[in-house]
Amino acid sequence: MIRHQVYFDTLGSMQEDSVSWRSVFAGLSVLRLVDTYADAGSPAHAPGWEQLHAVRTAIEAVSEGDTIRGVLTAVLEEATKRGAIDDTVCASLLAYGRSLDYEASWGLATDVFATVAKLVRPEKNARLAVEANVLIGGAARRNGEWDTSARAYSQAAYIADTLGDKPGVLTVQVGIANTYLAKGNLPQAETILDDVIVQARDQNLPEVQGKAVHSRAVVAHRRGQHAEGLKLAHEALHLIQQPADRDFVLEDIAVLFSELGLRESARDAHMILTATGQTKLLRWTAAVNLMELAGLDGMEDAFDAYAKELADAPMGCGVRSHYLLFLGEGMARFGRVDEAENTLREAISFAEANQVHQVVFQAQKALSAVRTTPRSREAFVVPAAWTHEEIAPVVEAISNLRKAAVAAQ
Repeated sequence: MIRHQVYFDTLGSMQEDSVSWRSVFAGLSVLRLVDTYADAGSPAHAPGWEQLHAVRTAIEAVSEGDTIRGVLTAVLEEATKRGAIDDTVCASLLAYGRSLDYEASWGLATDVFATVAKLVRPEKNARLAVEANVLIGGAARRNGEWDTSARAYSQAAYIADTLGDKPGVLTVQVGIANTYLAKGNLPQAETILDDVIVQARDQNLPEVQGKAVHSRAVVAHRRGQHAEGLKLAHEALHLIQQPADRDFVLEDIAVLFSELGLRESARDAHMILTATGQTKLLRWTAAVNLMELAGLDGMEDAFDAYAKELADAPMGCGVRSHYLLFLGEGMARFGRVDEAENTLREAISFAEANQVHQVVFQAQKALSAVRTTPRSREAFVVPAAWTHEEIAPVVEAISNLRKAAVAAQ
């Protein structure tokens, strides 16, 4: 089988030399360079100047605002510095895979994580081996590759159990619970997660406990228990220290606030992410969500301010697709129908070129609604304020976090 087949398939489905095509091509170039180093066996058989130059050129063709450019540059620099593939290079590759995972490029992410799993030696670095397989399990699950996910979790559990890595064993259990969650088996997911929470608490493993509590918040959300989910997510935020993982919890908190109709609190959570998010991509995503909230709440000046700020931002294709979608929808809400039609057509064109299918569908639906709705500006209705006493502390805590984050800027 051809190595990195999913990359070739992805490139073949894209418009050549588009923003997303260049990003994927650069990733493939780096992975093939890693393969060359791994196969060489010694510096004497390391990649030549031509291949290194081609890889660097491919990376430099990626948009400057694309987080992929930075992580691929790190992989290239670490590999060339060492002249071989070691745990540091593998850790850099995992960072690249996580960037793909976050952008919902799950097939590509699975390939990157699998590359690391093949390169790392469990007897020398069990943590990295378990981490790579857990990441395969998660990305493959999100991509609907259930068998690949199950095998990866099984391998991770075997390595962790064999080497006595209790945090690793419990982390795998969280991944397995998330698989049940993805398949809709909420009772089984809840049972596993509750067990992990107890064990992690007893063994003083707050990071693992936090991940399990975060997943329990998602279970509650899926059941429509938004207030309970919000309390659990807030608990997870206190337990988790890893900044990137905290960002994901904050993102879910913002969603739960929106579900409860607490848009001001949702706005607070997104504002925290714009100020403290670990990646530019996440900060831009939060800003795009703030623009959407301004449109929903009839705040036209704020909507236009966010739109102007984001217009030329070199964001990734997924975020830019949503930006154009929300921009068009907001313009329609404010009665700017001609602008809305033009923007939604641009959203469809851009999303189609970059394979962001969900946005294509949503933008087509929005464009159809704009064309069939009478050209009159809808009166804005302020949503009813609602704060349950159980979640009032969460509302206050997120508000305080937002004030602290803004003050620190």
